[in-house]
Amino acid sequence: MTPVRWRLVAERWGPTWRGFIVELPGCQVTGGSREELVTQAPKIIEAHRTWLHEKGLSVPRWMTDAVILVEIAEASSDGRGPLFEVDQRVITAQELDHALEVGEAIINELIVLAHQTRRWETLPAERRAAGWTPLDILRRVAELDRWYAARLAPDAGALTLPEDALSALRSGAQVFVSVVRAWWAVWGNQTVEREGERWTVGKLLRRRTAHVREQVEELRAWATANERE
Repeated sequence: MTPVRWRLVAERWGPTWRGFIVELPGCQVTGGSREELVTQAPKIIEAHRTWLHEKGLSVPRWMTDAVILVEIAEASSDGRGPLFEVDQRVITAQELDHALEVGEAIINELIVLAHQTRRWETLPAERRAAGWTPLDILRRVAELDRWYAARLAPDAGALTLPEDALSALRSGAQVFVSVVRAWWAVWGNQTVEREGERWTVGKLLRRRTAHVREQVEELRAWATANERE
């Protein structure tokens, strides 16, 4: 039976809480407490659904906008994230396709923003966005996709990414998608342990999609700075 409330799982990383909406890959909530996650979730969900609509992706509709916190877990002190019960459910072909479509939309958005930031080196220091440069951000995403793919297929970690940042971004995404589809086709949502952390396709899609989307806002800050120049 389709849930009538959005399911939220919450990870505690020291003083920071990160929440993920099970039915919405890439929809992440952050806060200083689990109560804050629940309070902020409806606004984040609405923004995410708007984004899905703008990208031409399917927008789930439920009977209510209510959110239910279904699982809470702490990350380990050495930075390993928890494996929730919901991560171990059977991932359907439809869920897999949707999560990968969302991931593709994120990569495409990064490509568009990268073109908008191509003059970033001409910006004076006081106009530059804080943190990594646009090229650093693109390479970071490529490296994230390679790392996540290696949770299922260790050989993926040996992939040499192209020097060009945009090419690396595309290459990393292609490897991630190929590995996930191949693993899912053979092993389904079987649990595997890598470097002391347990993974399933469900957890991988949850973490990767949200993690990669975080980089969009960093690159958008650079695009905004370029537009003002």
